[in-house]
Amino acid sequence: MNSMYANSNPVGEILTAYRKHRKMTQKEMVEALAAYHTVFASLTPVTLSRWETGTTSPSLQKKKLLILFFLKGGCLQCVACRKITRRALENLYSSLYTVFTANYQYIIGNLPERSLKEYTFHPLYTYYRKREHIEHIVDIEEASNVPHYYTVTVQQLERWCNHPATFAMIAERKMQHLGHFIMLKLKNEVARAIANHERSEFSLKEEDFCPAYERGTYYVHALYGRNPKIAAKFNVEAYLFMLDNMETIDNIMIFSSRDDGKTITQDYGIASVAKGFDEKLGMKWEGMLSPVEDILFSDTVLKLVF
Repeated sequence: MNSMYANSNPVGEILTAYRKHRKMTQKEMVEALAAYHTVFASLTPVTLSRWETGTTSPSLQKKKLLILFFLKGGCLQCVACRKITRRALENLYSSLYTVFTANYQYIIGNLPERSLKEYTFHPLYTYYRKREHIEHIVDIEEASNVPHYYTVTVQQLERWCNHPATFAMIAERKMQHLGHFIMLKLKNEVARAIANHERSEFSLKEEDFCPAYERGTYYVHALYGRNPKIAAKFNVEAYLFMLDNMETIDNIMIFSSRDDGKTITQDYGIASVAKGFDEKLGMKWEGMLSPVEDILFSDTVLKLVF
């Protein structure tokens, strides 16, 4: 684990905040956890107290079950619990930057490294140079996919990005497009059909999108960063967005023909649901889809920052 986070204890802090939010004693919390899962059958108030103070730490399995217990109990409705969780996810930046540097082949460019503060990040929906950036996004996505695969037009992508539930950010420096991250909120059945390559992502119509207030699946449509710092920043912002909107997100989905996409996602909680070879396009493809909590609180994330 990164020594920067060695003294942090987010799970213990959430445990304390959640217990106080529920007005439970440590004994009552122990009883509730024992009723929730047999792995907590031998838990005692003394051990619970040590977890809360950070004197000892629960195993990875128990951390995972604690998080699921908190979520089931509505811990994100507790302001203190949400703040602690957000802070932990913000700490992912350093680790993601390292992983992206080592593993990404196509969505990371070769721009010389500079201080992150020299890059500016903007929500695409309200940005005054939106159309220009969308033109860059289409060009980059066409170039980074197999020939004739990416067929989204500028007008089509602009409509998608204008949808109220869409997550879309861009990065720039001195008027240059340096990266983008776009997630589209789709109806669950639509996202699953795309993940299984039963329909094309480029066939999306207005009725396939999911309103912000309804439960649906976020499809990672496009991600590109000119260097690992930018890509890491985008991903942390996406994690925080997912956390803030978790009550209306069922799944996260990726459909990819890129080897680097699978390399980076396999350790971060998203599972492969289908794969194959498209004879017409001459490309291997893989559909990945998992519940949002599996991504936000994957084993890797828990190890790194919880």
